[in-house]
Amino acid sequence: MNRDWADLARDLRAADHVAAWSDHHPELGGACTPQGVIDRLAGLQRASEWLTHDAVMAVLVQRAAAGGFDGDLAWRIAMRVLLPKAILMTRSQLRDGVEFDEILATMLSALCEVVRTYPLERRPRALFANISMDTLSLAQSVLAADFDDRAKLREIAHGMGPLAADATTSALLLGEAPDPYEQVRLAELLVRAVELDLVDAEEPELADGDARAEVLALVSWAVDIQALTPVEAQRITEYHLSASDVPGRAHRTTRAMGAEGARTRQRASRATRQLRRPDTVTAYLAEAA
Repeated sequence: MNRDWADLARDLRAADHVAAWSDHHPELGGACTPQGVIDRLAGLQRASEWLTHDAVMAVLVQRAAAGGFDGDLAWRIAMRVLLPKAILMTRSQLRDGVEFDEILATMLSALCEVVRTYPLERRPRALFANISMDTLSLAQSVLAADFDDRAKLREIAHGMGPLAADATTSALLLGEAPDPYEQVRLAELLVRAVELDLVDAEEPELADGDARAEVLALVSWAVDIQALTPVEAQRITEYHLSASDVPGRAHRTTRAMGAEGARTRQRASRATRQLRRPDTVTAYLAEAA
């Protein structure tokens, strides 16, 4: 998909179509390339301009349903916008003996169908969150219907157990080698965090089990479902991730920061109230299960 996006970025016909969209839809902010639409959405999200964000997403969804080159272009841009979310949702559906690629393929197929068939007239608000949740629901239905067949995959996984005695394969089987799919997820999470200004571009890579990764995953998810604004998310990470591992950066604590630290802690405390709401907690636990 990355190669496809790189090809699309060089497609002059695609740029002409996006520029034509902007002539008819001022909410696109003058975007004249596919990446320009992505940047426009990211900027609106950072500014918490959700009505305009919905309006831009509506342009993509409406055109994606039309077919032809125009529809295919809108569909590919919408898929790109939602790809990081699809990867995170895929992780939440991992099961023993089931390949990541298989679940991701199911998730992307569901996302494609939801984008093409989304009932825009009936549900014109919170498009990013609604499309994400509809995609997860559809993917779960498909996976559940196929669950019995997946028992065969578990048998294959269990059959690999004796190989653990072989010194050349034990590190891989025991999970000591880096999981490439987990690395992709963490890289996507870090990119998303930078887009939301939760961390800066110099933030060190995330690692599986890293507390930073858990904090960033939670607040990014909360922004995506509009439980937090980007500003609230930034206040939370400013407080909880103030002691960064960036070489040469001073170790910051709220005590060392004096009055500034007290204000940072107070702002973060107010922002986390939304995360403590029972419905938000329940939704996050359901997605992480």
